[in-house]
This record gives sequence, C-alpha cells and structure tokens, in this order.
Amino acid sequence: MSELNEPQKSGVSRRTVTKAMAWSVPAIAVAATVPNAAASPICLTATFSGTSCKDPGNPTKGYRLQVCFTNSCNAAITVNVISVRGDTGQAPTQAVNQQIVIPANSGPVCTTEFVYCSTSSANFIEVSYSLAGAPGTVLTQNVASPPQECANTLNCP
Repeated sequence: MSELNEPQKSGVSRRTVTKAMAWSVPAIAVAATVPNAAASPICLTATFSGTSCKDPGNPTKGYRLQVCFTNSCNAAITVNVISVRGDTGQAPTQAVNQQIVIPANSGPVCTTEFVYCSTSSANFIEVSYSLAGAPGTVLTQNVASPPQECANTLNCP
C-alpha cells in the first residue's frame, strides 16, 4: 500500500497532549502568584500607627514609627518591610526587616515600633517592602510623617 492510499489520521497524538500539559502546569503556578504582586499597590495601603511620633531634636531629628498595612484584597498578603527613608535631601535609609501577614480584607496590621533618625524633617517617609511570592520585587509607598511630637526624646546620635 502506498502513502497516498493510507487513510488520514484524525485527532491529536499522545505526544502533543503530553507537551501541552507540561507547558500548562508552570503557567498556572506562575499565574497564581502574580495577582497579589500586581494588585498590591491597589489593595495594600501603608500608614503609620497612631502611636508613631516625631522628635524635632537639634541637629538630629527622629521618628518612632510603626508601619501598618490595610489589605483590601480577597487573599492574605505577606509583606516584608525592608526599609524607611525620609523624602528630604540626603536622608539616610534605615533597614527595618520585619515581616507581617495581613489577612484578606482586613487591617491595619502593624510592625513592631522602631526608631528612624535623620538630619532633617521629612514631610513623607518612603516605606520600601516586598511581597511573598514576588521575589526581587521592591515596592514603595510614601506615607505622611507623623504630625504629633513624641512625649520622650528619642536616642538618636
């Protein structure tokens, strides 16, 4: 029998199905982590707690801060607060390195308090953070500096 007389095969081969399955699984796994990272600027809001305050010392200014996040997403988000930095001139960056989990549609959930020292007063403090499931991605939000003065002087050098 020649090739011209053979009936045409219809359908999809097992090899084609196997290749398609191998490519679809990683795509689904990656897609599952993207919504939290992509939605974070929209559904995560950073603020400072009501106990956060400023020490307008001279020459070094200080802030007692507690970073809080509100999550309006439909899934819990794990946030690693990396650092804070004032918005003026050569303001130093200070490491924070605190991780918090904000449940879905809840908040605020806050870090523990820490002291940020600077040589100038800031109108806003930039909060840098990353999200679990989005390695290498650093997001920032500018948060208004706390308006109230601290009751006690902070120990800034």
